[in-house]
Amino acid sequence: MKTILLASTAVFGLVGGAHAQDASYNWSGSFIGVEGGYAGSSVHFGADATNFDDSYHKDGYLGGIYAGHDWQSGKFVYGVVGDFDFVGMHDTTFGDDAAFTGGKGEAYTYDVDWVATARLRAGYTPTDQLLAYITGGVAAGHFQATSYDRPIFPPVSSTADFSGVKAGGVIGLGAEYAFAQNWSLKAEYLHYAFTKIEPGPGGRAGASFRPSLDTVKFGLAYRF
Repeated sequence: MKTILLASTAVFGLVGGAHAQDASYNWSGSFIGVEGGYAGSSVHFGADATNFDDSYHKDGYLGGIYAGHDWQSGKFVYGVVGDFDFVGMHDTTFGDDAAFTGGKGEAYTYDVDWVATARLRAGYTPTDQLLAYITGGVAAGHFQATSYDRPIFPPVSSTADFSGVKAGGVIGLGAEYAFAQNWSLKAEYLHYAFTKIEPGPGGRAGASFRPSLDTVKFGLAYRF
């Protein structure tokens, strides 16, 4: 909820600060830019043989590049956009040594390294220089997850690891303001949801992770 409120404030701030320029602006064309901002990762964790069944959250940051192409028809703009962002969020650790299963406790770690999207977007221009839009498409991300035992006796631990790319989907909204003929600024909120991660049989809990990500990104683009 805090993330959504932050995104809404950023978007409406751009709307309120927009003003018309003397010459009309056309959004048709290609663009490339840099972006960065807030990332909040939530992972829903479940395990067959323990009491863990909850969502865990960690805040971080991300930054990367984006590019795309727009077409304008009257006050409506539609286009395609893709982005790639590195995520500064590591070592999300959770678990409970007191939740024993057959004399063993389970603990877990979860990381997200990067995310990328390929999206469609559609928007409306209340003024020539301001574009408000919705967007959605497919996403991919690189994740690492570990499930490991903390045995009481004998003191021999076991681990199960996953490191790889997961696919998913992404939806969001944003606003973009053309402050010069070839330059624009954006504020954008995106919600990512990814397929389930199962580290493997090394632990006893049958652990699975369902990761999601909420981002608020600000970007600067050069438009051709």
